[in-house]
Amino acid sequence: MNALTSKFAMAAAMSAGLALAGCATSPYGNDGTYNRGYQGQNGYGDRSVRCQTCGVVQEVQQVYIDGSSGNGGTLGAIIGAVAGGVLGNQVGKGDGRKAATVAGAVAGGVVGNQIGKRNSGSDVAWRIVVRLDNGQYATVTQRENPGVRSGDYVEVRGDHVYAR
Repeated sequence: MNALTSKFAMAAAMSAGLALAGCATSPYGNDGTYNRGYQGQNGYGDRSVRCQTCGVVQEVQQVYIDGSSGNGGTLGAIIGAVAGGVLGNQVGKGDGRKAATVAGAVAGGVVGNQIGKRNSGSDVAWRIVVRLDNGQYATVTQRENPGVRSGDYVEVRGDHVYAR
């Protein structure tokens, strides 16, 4: 081979290499999502294998929810009514005593109901807002601490959030 043919072959090889380098793909798709280098069967990044319920945590809040027992208000009303009736029975004589007993029982029942509701409890829970990969938002309230924070990538399964 002469020098001219050798230079021409070298130039052709470099041109082909540059042309093929332009065909390489970056890990970011055209829509700005990071596909981690995986290719789905349809050739559109990992969209065919991405879970439909995954997304980024937008907000995590500690909240209080009503207790599950539900009997605190009823039990408080009964105890309050008995206590109010006993106290009301100590006041007055005759019909006044009967009226005071009834009034004390009613007032004690109402007050006892409110106190029972407050003491029966609020349980601590967490409300997590997730912006799913499809653009929708999911809000989950769960009793267990999810152990996630804003910006974490998570999966929503049923009524719980799990870190991915």
